[in-house]
Amino acid sequence: MNDQKDDTAAYLAKIRKTIAESDKLIEQAGLRMQETDRFLASQGLTREQVMNFRFSEEQKQAVNRELARQGLPPIEDDPADAAPQSSFDDYRRLPDDGGEDIDRRKQKFGMMMKPFMI
Repeated sequence: MNDQKDDTAAYLAKIRKTIAESDKLIEQAGLRMQETDRFLASQGLTREQVMNFRFSEEQKQAVNRELARQGLPPIEDDPADAAPQSSFDDYRRLPDDGGEDIDRRKQKFGMMMKPFMI
């Protein structure tokens, strides 16, 4: 009986450690996004504007020449460039969700699952 409690306690400690590490990674990603947003704002840009940048073939070649001069690998053509661009928000909504976004759905799901959490 005591071994089972020890095993359970060790398992729960491992889970708590994993959650703490995940929380740290999420926090770091958030800080990096904020830093990127501040840098872009200092340049008078937003993330959405940068995502919509499209470069000509001449611009790509010029960048690759400069990268080669600096000893860096060339940039590759992004297959997504060939596809028509749509807003990120288009993917965050389901067709029949009545305008409710994914974050709100996650929040509702989390609240619904709270009684089942360990």
